[in-house]
Amino acid sequence: MTWTFIACWGWAGALFLAGVEYGGAMSLIIALPYMLIPAIVAMVVDRGGGRRVRESLAIRLKLNRWWAVGWVLPVVLAFAALFAALLIPGVGFDVGMGGMLETLSGVLPSDEMAKAEQALAQFPPLLFLLIQLVQGLVAGATINAVFAFGEEAGWRGLMLRELAPMGFWKSALVIGAVWGVWHAPLILQGHNYPEHPVLGVGMMTLWCVLLSPLFSWVTVRGGSVLVAALMHGTLNATFAFSFLYLDRTIPLVTGLNGVVGMGVLVVANVLLWVVGRPELDGGMWAPGAEGGGPEAE
Repeated sequence: MTWTFIACWGWAGALFLAGVEYGGAMSLIIALPYMLIPAIVAMVVDRGGGRRVRESLAIRLKLNRWWAVGWVLPVVLAFAALFAALLIPGVGFDVGMGGMLETLSGVLPSDEMAKAEQALAQFPPLLFLLIQLVQGLVAGATINAVFAFGEEAGWRGLMLRELAPMGFWKSALVIGAVWGVWHAPLILQGHNYPEHPVLGVGMMTLWCVLLSPLFSWVTVRGGSVLVAALMHGTLNATFAFSFLYLDRTIPLVTGLNGVVGMGVLVVANVLLWVVGRPELDGGMWAPGAEGGGPEAE
């Protein structure tokens, strides 16, 4: 993964030194190539080592029920974080989506905010929820999943395979830490934690550590890194549900990537440890393999 860090941090660093500011449409120009680099590096490494990339990175399209789990789980986590935030004194439920408007007010100019408020007023709350949910699931399984694969081929493809001898939990935690630190150049420029960019690096790293076992789990159970890409893409597309109906948001606290959301992920990992009992071996990446060892279906 050394080349991944060199390429990604070099890309972000070069644009920063060139005076390119992270924000708005420019954030996509910076972030999208950044997301694709881990896959490019993984494929180059495996091709250079004489491996068949589809097998070595577990790129398989054979569907099973774990694809559905990977698709729906991010929505469950987002809503769990939303309702968990209601336990915080002073935070309430707001069908008018004040939390989302509050977040948008920090990134949109006043005229764009006015348009957003007018657009929201045109839809009944339940209809808006359904529209956003469908859009999130569709985007998560299509365009978002394509760019998410750019990351997952590196983390749950190459890296999970190489760290398989460490076992499920150790490998997942190491991958999570690397995955989190990899985000640092973007976080320092305001990605995900715009009000706390420095502290946000630590928050992002911890968040990725807590997410990593769940991503490894769906990858191994589904027998394909594409399941992780689907889950990752859907996570990005439905993340806003974790604060959408709060009457106020608290930086670093509310939201799936805040303290509340991390608490939800801790509970999810405990349940995974107790109920899922995941295991990991190298069989998932063997030529002709269709699954991930004793748990794959």
